[in-house]
Amino acid sequence: MSERAGASETAFWGVADDAEALQRYRTLVDTIDDGIYRLDAEDRLVSVNDAIVEITGYTREELLGEHVSVLFGDDSGTIEHEIDRLRANASERSELLDLTVETAEGEQIRCEVRVSVLDAGDTAHGTLGIVREIGERRRAETEATEATFRRLFENVPGNYLIVQPEDYEIVAVSDAYLDATMTERAEIMGKTLFEIFPNNPDDPADGVENLRESLESVTETGEADTMSVTHYPIPDRESDGDEFEERWWNPINSPVFDATGELDYIVHNVEDITPIVQELQEDGEQELLRDPDTADSQLASNIVLRGQELLQEAKREAYEQLRESEERFRALVTTTSDVVFSTNADWSEMHNLEGADFLSDTDEQRSSWVEQYVPPEDRPRVQDAIDDAIRTKSSFELEHRVVREDGTVAWIVSRATPLLDEDGEITRWLGAANDVTERVERERYLEDTKERLEAAAEAGAVGTWEWHIPDDQMVTSASFAKKYGIDPDAATEGVSLDQFIAAIHGDDRERVERKIEDAIESGEEYEEEYRVWDADDELRWVVARGHVEYDEDGTPVSFPGALADITERKRFERRLEESNERLEQFAYAASHDLQEPLRMVTSYLQLIERRYADEFDEDGAEFIDFAVDGADRMRDMIEGLLEYSRVERRGDPFEPIDLDAVLADVRQDLKMKIEEHEAAITAESLPRVEGDPGQLRQVFQNLLANAIEYSDDDPPRVDISAVRNGSEVIVSVTDEGIGIDPDDSERVFEVFQSLHAQDEHSGTGIGLALCKRIVERHGGDIRVESEPGEGATFSFVLPAVSGDET
Repeated sequence: MSERAGASETAFWGVADDAEALQRYRTLVDTIDDGIYRLDAEDRLVSVNDAIVEITGYTREELLGEHVSVLFGDDSGTIEHEIDRLRANASERSELLDLTVETAEGEQIRCEVRVSVLDAGDTAHGTLGIVREIGERRRAETEATEATFRRLFENVPGNYLIVQPEDYEIVAVSDAYLDATMTERAEIMGKTLFEIFPNNPDDPADGVENLRESLESVTETGEADTMSVTHYPIPDRESDGDEFEERWWNPINSPVFDATGELDYIVHNVEDITPIVQELQEDGEQELLRDPDTADSQLASNIVLRGQELLQEAKREAYEQLRESEERFRALVTTTSDVVFSTNADWSEMHNLEGADFLSDTDEQRSSWVEQYVPPEDRPRVQDAIDDAIRTKSSFELEHRVVREDGTVAWIVSRATPLLDEDGEITRWLGAANDVTERVERERYLEDTKERLEAAAEAGAVGTWEWHIPDDQMVTSASFAKKYGIDPDAATEGVSLDQFIAAIHGDDRERVERKIEDAIESGEEYEEEYRVWDADDELRWVVARGHVEYDEDGTPVSFPGALADITERKRFERRLEESNERLEQFAYAASHDLQEPLRMVTSYLQLIERRYADEFDEDGAEFIDFAVDGADRMRDMIEGLLEYSRVERRGDPFEPIDLDAVLADVRQDLKMKIEEHEAAITAESLPRVEGDPGQLRQVFQNLLANAIEYSDDDPPRVDISAVRNGSEVIVSVTDEGIGIDPDDSERVFEVFQSLHAQDEHSGTGIGLALCKRIVERHGGDIRVESEPGEGATFSFVLPAVSGDET
């Protein structure tokens, strides 16, 4: 028998028998990540792969024999409808279905499902389903090419070739057929069946005519035809075609129809039974084989034919199983972008069988495939995994990088299973790979972001925590744990909340525990400032902010948050507070001590005016008036400065205040000024606030007095309103006066800043500064919105009384 160049390389399954080939298809199915199931004609599960078991949480025994509804629940109706549609329209491709898989635990998982019908003619063999969880990267579906299916057919164990009707031109042939007939694929493709196997002119056989009659019968009837044992010698290739080799065959010719029912191809399957015939000849029965007219010849023929029938029946069963496996594989490769590949025993060669082209395919053995197509940084890890799998003859799974055919680098997850011969030695590896570049890059980005965040947290004295409430485990960042003097390694794994509570200063501990309990009970945001003892036994100020998360039943399950070290801020605030206290003391002392000499200056000026008024000329009298007026203004400024310095130190405790009552008192105090200017003051009902009654009275009095003072020629019009915004009240005082330039909207609140000359409008320049300080003491702020000639609106924020209606 001649050697066919490259036959051992192109035959994927090598010399595997049918059972071994089927086992390898099963291995391939279980290697793929997508779920695969098969239903019988009654839509009951007859097989599932490992991925289905993993997705659903059922055991294989719990699924087999059950209706497909065990997987898809109410969505099983959609599956049944799709099966009916495909059986009624054999030429149509299955739609991609968006369904919900129900797991053994009652969880619902959204999946994409594609269905393929496994019918053969009028006989229903069930369906195949491919299931993929939605959430993975949606890869583009690849259409299986003619070359792929041709390759599948060529690797089918069995002597098959496909011919076209009428001229019987050969369009496909299996490797096994080439081996059996000692022919080359390139020599027979495109030729007719009778051109490649001519009759032996020295010993004509009836096989040629019988074969032609069988092929014509299939063409005319559309039914398979099983021929009797056929004597058909074939040319001996070693003799350059001059000699023929005796061969006896068991042929069967089967029709293949297209979607319209027209005969498309004829599959010619033969089994070489020459050894059986030679055994009969050795037993002296060769005459029986040659003389069909004798009884003995008929008996011998019956024996041979019975052997043929038994063999053909086994082959048909194996072929049907193989065909179904091929259909399942075809459905698989058309609904997944996984790469299906094979390698030789030592991984020096890689063959990309199906899927996306991101694995480089080698045509001949050169250096190791790993050395060629895996980046240097990953090679030791990949090679170690392969060597270990070869040593243990076991499957493996590994995530690593490869160089794509276009030269770019991709991340893949590759899985491979060894194929063993009868001696238990590895012959090849069959595997699948996923391109996970996007997922790895996303994870790398998130990891880099996390590292930068942790670095920023360390630099900014910020820490994070997550308290798993049911099992009382506080999982924190290292910086957070260090603030509490707790081992960072232990805290990153999780410790009890009590360990953190114990590190809080004793004066703050009860308050913090109460705030945590309130947050869990109310679901409101948590924020608290307190002191903790750190790893160096130093007292630090921190501010903690977080929120509670609940499950569907409203049970608190986690409490995440962040912590910031505010020790330096607290120290600065303390220094600022001490500085303010000293400034207030100085301002109070200065303003108090200045009043006595000022009263003396004023008194002597008035005395001079009374005693010597007749001796002064007009200029002298005017000078005395200027001096007295200046002394009066200076007294007003000192009194204003004294009030300003007393805002913090001399303020009364806060209490609920009725702003309507405060406004009524102010209007009474300003009654003469209001009547003198014919001012109209309107106000809606004002809410209650928490505050210092005396100080808030000063705020309203200063703002109303200014609104009247800085009106234009028309009688003043002033409106007072208030709105509640959550826990705050915003009060607005609006006038129609001369207005303020927006550029001066901040300067008007500074001490001793007056925007007008004394001869235009009197004032010390302290009133608005005093208002600002009082409002800030109440935890709010004050601002003005105005344009020159358009009036002004002064708005300030005060704390609302808790529990009052909005």
